[in-house]
Amino acid sequence: MPASTYWIVSAPNESLAMGGSAFERMRDKLERQLRLCATSKLSIPTFRVGTLDGLVSVSDAVNKEEKAVEVLVDRILRQYRELRAEFLGGRSNTTDAGSEAVPQVEGLTIDDYVARFEWDEARFSSSDAIKEVKDAILSNIARLEEDLKIRSTDYSSLRQAIGAIERRAQGSLMTRSLTGIVKAADVLETDHLTTALVVMQKLSEPEFLSCYETLGALVVPRSAKKISQDGDYVLYAVTVFKKGMDEFKSACRDKRITVREFAYDPDAAERDDEDLARLRREMDDQEGSFRIWSETAFSEAFVALVHIKVIRTFVESVLRYGLPLNFEAAVLKP
Repeated sequence: MPASTYWIVSAPNESLAMGGSAFERMRDKLERQLRLCATSKLSIPTFRVGTLDGLVSVSDAVNKEEKAVEVLVDRILRQYRELRAEFLGGRSNTTDAGSEAVPQVEGLTIDDYVARFEWDEARFSSSDAIKEVKDAILSNIARLEEDLKIRSTDYSSLRQAIGAIERRAQGSLMTRSLTGIVKAADVLETDHLTTALVVMQKLSEPEFLSCYETLGALVVPRSAKKISQDGDYVLYAVTVFKKGMDEFKSACRDKRITVREFAYDPDAAERDDEDLARLRREMDDQEGSFRIWSETAFSEAFVALVHIKVIRTFVESVLRYGLPLNFEAAVLKP
């Protein structure tokens, strides 16, 4: 949940001799005298009470369902903050740029929305049975949860696809893709000859050059060609008769020299660049729409959460104070 903490408290309206309504007594004591919290009156509709069994059933269900709604609000908020931080790219030093940002709820801050809360009759008619009202709210929550799941999956898949392409161009010569490193002039492919691309530690390079011609009976003499090197490894191309490739690979393994599996494709580097550019464009588009969706979805989810809490307050107050309805509720912000 967002950092703000609120308490919803209800109390019965007792005799006027007690000194005003339940809300007035709470505000006078807690806010004016003790100065413990800000106090706002919570307007609760007069729902159709129904039977006692029905109220107990709704009370049992809403206690569990409320927690599920809180979890979804948290998930959407975390997603919004992550997307916002990525969008800003660290350009802002304010806390609003990342971990503390909270979207508005129906054009208001969370504090203002809670303090000014009014039941949304257009979405959730209080004239319906209270269980039907609760189920309508939870139906909206289920839709948001499914949307979040789909969007998160699509977004993660795009990130993974981009990461896979980027990782192929990173790392050492032992692990990275050789596309873009090995050129057409570095490889030889005929009916009988092929090119073996071998990687070894730099310290092993002198030994390799002195013995590679003996690492098989069908290695072409003086064919070793240095292609590239990095901080730890060096890459060579060696021409070998195809019939002798297995023997050459086995001898290389014995000397802890790696033969990289690689099929030269003159268009592979260009395809990777095009794929990466396309995926990044898609990522930018999806990131923008996902960020906007998460902002709107947070507002919807938070509205649903407050409405669920109002239902819980009503049900538990009726069960505690009985009929006829004669209680008031307040939102307390410590």
